[in-house]
Amino acid sequence: MGSPNSSGNPSRNVSIDILKLIAVFLVMNSHMGICYPKYGFLSTGGAIGDALFFFASGFTLFLGRDMRFDNWYKRRLNRILPSLIATGIVAWAIWGNTDTIGDVFLGKRYWFIGCILIYYLFLYPIKTYLNEKQVYWVFGIWGVLSVALFFFFYNDGIPFYGGGTFRCLAFFLIMLQGAMMGKKQNEYAYKPKYVFGLITSVLAWYLLFYYGKNNGLLILSFIPLMGICRYLYLSCCAQGLVKLCKKKRMGRIVYVVSQLCLEVYLIQKFIFTDQLNSLFPVNIPIIMIAVIAAAYFVKVFSNFISQTFKSEPYEWGKMLL
Repeated sequence: MGSPNSSGNPSRNVSIDILKLIAVFLVMNSHMGICYPKYGFLSTGGAIGDALFFFASGFTLFLGRDMRFDNWYKRRLNRILPSLIATGIVAWAIWGNTDTIGDVFLGKRYWFIGCILIYYLFLYPIKTYLNEKQVYWVFGIWGVLSVALFFFFYNDGIPFYGGGTFRCLAFFLIMLQGAMMGKKQNEYAYKPKYVFGLITSVLAWYLLFYYGKNNGLLILSFIPLMGICRYLYLSCCAQGLVKLCKKKRMGRIVYVVSQLCLEVYLIQKFIFTDQLNSLFPVNIPIIMIAVIAAAYFVKVFSNFISQTFKSEPYEWGKMLL
């Protein structure tokens, strides 16, 4: 039985759009501690959102056409650099922010950017030269290496959720997992048991995260984290959900917000404020909508920058998503 995404526009996978939409709100929520006056514990989900970002990036990465490395990497840069430039200009013009390019690429501000640019260097030869069996071998070897280095970089039990070298090493497994599932996307179909798998994985992750903070058990939390990515995507393949998100109005919202993953990640910190805390909990959706609106503006601006440096005429429709 094929996936509900196997028909229609072959260049778009609605289920991965839904997954990216969820990731956007999880990452936003995890950074909104300032917006929860007395309920800071509700500001959670960041590690899961980050994992979903990497998973979705890997999922779509292996679906592109084959090309020479320099052109392939150029396409990746053309997605990221215009958004960085647009965010830098907007943040400087409105908030007086002066983050440098070095701050960005060395992970002092946006660790996700530096990691993903390094991941691309590994993923290109994996995508181009390895068969499916060999990719699984790479996944296994990288996993063993990650476990070994976990204890080398171990620092107060939070080396990949709180920062540090190991975090960048470990999340490559998530991106590779997404790539491996993306290659087989038409083979997946929703089953009710996937929702149970998702709930079980989420509970297991939180239990291991909270009880493993002060010991090496935290490394085990990466197993349910990969389970969350897998089962959430498979749950997003539910035909009813996909059908709903293919409707014109709903589909438009899902598509646009899902395309703002990077821009939300970049611009969110400038929008969060405690000035609306007296309205809690209404302040949460208000600020989230403000972040999405700002991210959309940055995305359009980045598309303008990208198209400006191309020889082709401006395509205003594509610029506006």
